[in-house]
Amino acid sequence: MVKMKTGIVYDPVYLSHRIGVHVESHERLVGIMNFLKDKKVMENPNFELIQPRKATTEQIKYVHQESLINEVKEVSEISQVTGHIQQLDMDTAVSAKTYDASLYSVGGLLNGIDEILEGKVNNVFAAVRPPGHHSNAYKCSGFCIFNNIAIATEYLFREKNIKRVAIIDWDCHHGNGTQDIFYNGSENGDVVIFNSHQDGRTLYPGSGFVNDIGSGKGEGKIINYSMPPRAAEDIVMLYFEEIINPICQEFKPEFILISAGFDTHWTDRLTNMGWTIQGPATYLKSIKTMAEEYANGRILITLEGGYEIDKQAKAVYNCLQVLNNNDDNLIEEKPRKSGEEVLNYVNSKLIPELKEHLNPYWNCF
Repeated sequence: MVKMKTGIVYDPVYLSHRIGVHVESHERLVGIMNFLKDKKVMENPNFELIQPRKATTEQIKYVHQESLINEVKEVSEISQVTGHIQQLDMDTAVSAKTYDASLYSVGGLLNGIDEILEGKVNNVFAAVRPPGHHSNAYKCSGFCIFNNIAIATEYLFREKNIKRVAIIDWDCHHGNGTQDIFYNGSENGDVVIFNSHQDGRTLYPGSGFVNDIGSGKGEGKIINYSMPPRAAEDIVMLYFEEIINPICQEFKPEFILISAGFDTHWTDRLTNMGWTIQGPATYLKSIKTMAEEYANGRILITLEGGYEIDKQAKAVYNCLQVLNNNDDNLIEEKPRKSGEEVLNYVNSKLIPELKEHLNPYWNCF
């Protein structure tokens, strides 16, 4: 077995984004880090703690309008002065330290990318917050402030001479902000976005359907897989086998970025999916094999959603084991399978329709 070193991005600065009684609480990270300490992951020499840096405002402007950056800064300052949490929208709250925490959230990904490209670690899990995948160029939403993964993509293109990036978003909610930012592609490189999520007809933000495929340079490179409620991880594995792997054989990404939400678990209070705590790790195993083939194993995962603190901590631990080649060391619960109705819908309707939309753009369909 090849010796692996896996980076874990974390800093207590991420706990300073304190937004009161809220599902996207600092307790999510406390739960993860406490569980990793209990499991002695942080003492294991095969794991390395990576400190974040502050991203520059110029780097934030790779994907966000200056007006959005100024708004987050100003609203954080209002919170500092008043001592009260402020709202950017109904769901998205800001405290005194949110602006700083958000710069470090982006900067955590950038430091993780640097360590991978410099050969110091093989891959990275970024335990950062606030999350990012719902924020677009001009608006924060869905608990998200700066779009960490979109900025990381542009950082690879603009500063690291990477030409082809695959973004895999497995959060239960559609990564509409990331899609918006790259809907017309990027002027600086090629990006393909593989979004799998609960069907937008049944869940926030109500977007991400098979006919959303991008336009211009991005046409055929926005790929949405809207899973029906109660789908277990067997449904996302079909997506990998039928869609992701064939496209990546053609696209040959040089770097894989993952927006990892752990809200697909069957007990999650905000969603209606059927995954187990080992589901994300099972999916990651296949992604990792693909990354080794095309991208020199270069994977960076960033935390998005996940609102059952204990289940999320175990699922993150499992993903770290996969990243570090300890696939036999997973914490598993009783396997779950999708029902006949869900499987029939996916096999007879969802996958054929998706292939039909993508057929003009990829030779594999």
